[in-house]
Amino acid sequence: MGVLKTPIKTMMGNLLLTSTGDVWAFYRIQSTSIPKQNEKVVDSYKKNWKQCLEELTDYQDVHFMMYPQEFRLNERLEDLYQDVAMDAEAMATYYMDETVNLLEQRLGRLTKNDFILGVRLKMERINVDAELKENVLSLFSGVTDTIVNLLGWEQHVSASFFEQFREAEGELANVVAMVGGVKLTERELIYVNRFHFLRGLDHDVSEEMDHASPEAITNTMIDPTTPSVLHLHSDEDDGYISFVVVDECHHNMAGSELFYEAQSLPFPVEIDIKAQVESKTKTKTNVNLKKQQLRESAKEQNMIGDETDASVATSDYLVRHLQDEIKKDDVHMINWIAVLIVDGKTKKACLNRAKAVKRHMKSAGMICRVPVADQLLLFYQSLPGKRLDLTHRNWLQKTTQDGVAENFFAVNADVGSKVGYFIGWIDRFDKHTDLAAAIQSSRDPIFYHPFLANQQVKGSKTRSPHVLITGDTGNGKSFLAKLLFLYITMMDVKCLYIDPKKELRKWIRKAMVHPDVKKDYPLFVEHLKTFHFITLDAEDEENWGALDPISFLPPMQAKEMVEMIISQVYSFKGKDDVHTAFLKAITTVIEQKEKGYQVGTTHVIKALTAHEEPAVRKAGAFLAEVTADSVMKLCVHDGSNDALSLDKRISIVEIEHLDLPEATDSIESYTNAQLKSSAVMYALGKYCELFGKTKEERTAEFMDEAWMITANTTGRKVEKQMRRVGRSYNNALFFISQSTKDALREEESGNYGVAFAFDEPNERPDVLTWMNMEATEENIEMLEDMYQGQCLMKDYYGRTAKMSVECLFDEWASAFETVEASAVASAEEKYL
Repeated sequence: MGVLKTPIKTMMGNLLLTSTGDVWAFYRIQSTSIPKQNEKVVDSYKKNWKQCLEELTDYQDVHFMMYPQEFRLNERLEDLYQDVAMDAEAMATYYMDETVNLLEQRLGRLTKNDFILGVRLKMERINVDAELKENVLSLFSGVTDTIVNLLGWEQHVSASFFEQFREAEGELANVVAMVGGVKLTERELIYVNRFHFLRGLDHDVSEEMDHASPEAITNTMIDPTTPSVLHLHSDEDDGYISFVVVDECHHNMAGSELFYEAQSLPFPVEIDIKAQVESKTKTKTNVNLKKQQLRESAKEQNMIGDETDASVATSDYLVRHLQDEIKKDDVHMINWIAVLIVDGKTKKACLNRAKAVKRHMKSAGMICRVPVADQLLLFYQSLPGKRLDLTHRNWLQKTTQDGVAENFFAVNADVGSKVGYFIGWIDRFDKHTDLAAAIQSSRDPIFYHPFLANQQVKGSKTRSPHVLITGDTGNGKSFLAKLLFLYITMMDVKCLYIDPKKELRKWIRKAMVHPDVKKDYPLFVEHLKTFHFITLDAEDEENWGALDPISFLPPMQAKEMVEMIISQVYSFKGKDDVHTAFLKAITTVIEQKEKGYQVGTTHVIKALTAHEEPAVRKAGAFLAEVTADSVMKLCVHDGSNDALSLDKRISIVEIEHLDLPEATDSIESYTNAQLKSSAVMYALGKYCELFGKTKEERTAEFMDEAWMITANTTGRKVEKQMRRVGRSYNNALFFISQSTKDALREEESGNYGVAFAFDEPNERPDVLTWMNMEATEENIEMLEDMYQGQCLMKDYYGRTAKMSVECLFDEWASAFETVEASAVASAEEKYL
């Protein structure tokens, strides 16, 4: 590679000028989240990149970079702090700090992958002033030492030099826009160059961007004297890096997906590919030579009586295929070298990671090597602005544009929010022994903010803040719902949790009275004490009428809801006279309410029992009996008790003695008690709709066992109205149910901005469709293999990923458990 030089001389905007007079343009490629198992989407993405590379072929030199940028979790959580409620500041501060501590303890340095594309502009297409160019190049005389430092800019290069490239760069920017490319700012370009000298070293990204100058980019000592690694020393830190070279790929590159595969490693990995287009003439000459060599090899084997070796036959087929391909005008051969860079605080740690890269990439079908003596050469070869040196052919790959596209550049598995609370880990659809193994193998944390969907965030595919959480019983949906609820209670949000099973109080109390929790987590216990529990128990007369529609609903809605509640226990079909009398009675009672009388739904029934028509009186007598001494007393009363009115910031509403049917039960099979319980749920759903209609404040409602509401047409109507609230109000509905069927109705497909789908054996194809995944056998098997606590998440950007739910805090988890392990269950796990 000749004398080692740092190529960069100066830069302006996204343009970089090298010591040899080349001008490169650099772009950030907005990463795309694609579930790897969505084959059609994957193929479409690669096809798009192939088309882009065909356009870039004319530029000859291309540089692909994926580097692990600092995640800056502290800064993200500081931004999130703006949404914290005043009465929860102390607790929120503590748990935000704990989030940083625990994740850094787990992962070490938190990073996210950034994707940069560099392209060398063609000088012959630009009318550069000859005298100006000569003057600029005459300035360049500095040579970089192998163990230190750059001389920096000998002299300022005028802006007029770069202006001559703006039109050509604009044309290139339009090409790169095909794959989501955005110009780097000069500040960003300085950092990208600086990063090559800070790999694995502690540094503050903002500080480096704010204070770095082109002259300071190489302010790092590089010691190459130790085999297989480089030792870096900066003012702040020191560490080791190692370049792992891709030596052999798949014959046709299909499915290699280098960039995606490397991201699944449990530590940060950088990837650097330098590519150079080969001329058609040279390609044809090389192909013809290779074809002749293969024929001679086959001929020699046949002459001695051997059959043609399989590898020779395969190579001959590939060469013939390549000959046909390069006859096309837009197909070119590209030479490229790919390296994966790892770091470590010690040489041993660094080399262990290098070995792990080799093992992992081998399982993906690629053979990698760790060069012993060429680490420094590879360091300089990877620097921005450095052309691929074809004299060093040891690790050279030769493919057409579609072969390069197979590397799956700028694809990740991101899901969730950039700013939000930690809720779990991305699982890249790998096989694991259990949930704990899936969590430990991931370094992709998922953060979620519940109130961004309707904030018109750039890139968002929805304006709905509502969340759907579905899945079969026991898979973990209640655990996730309670985790989200507890995070939201720390926000400046008025929140309501409907808990028909009365689970939450039991486990929160258990956490509050636990001596270790009280001692070690006083802020958590004090926060739990602010939760306002309301138990709607029909056996307590003080609760009667708490959900009476006439007491808490506006007139028109009250009439509709009374009719819906009564229709659960009485059929008006074929009884028009009775139905008419019933509606008139509701109107009369509501008018009395408007005049200030103390009335309720009981007075509607009394009006029927006093009606002149025998059939109406008979119906009234029946309804009086049905509603007496039952759970329906919560909805049918005389107005003497206050209706449900929540003015607390955090409320949990429980309903005691509800007989809820299973989600799979048909309405025809409902018992009388189940029908009455359904009526109460509908009234409660209507209350929740009103709860969210407060424009002055943000509200969140968690509707557990929500499938009860959608069991029939009238219930679905209430649910639909509840979801509509979120469109014009700052209201988020968390709909927790066992089925996705309601969400799959076409007219309602846009009502849930975020969805979490746990496995539901009877609905796997529907679940996959709803979650923007292909309903293939492979994906159906993936759902079947998910562990308790794993689900698919679809975020408001339309991205889908498989996730492992985790609560970082043991004291929280103790309040979420829905099943208490028995002694025998614990013993079961003890034996091999």
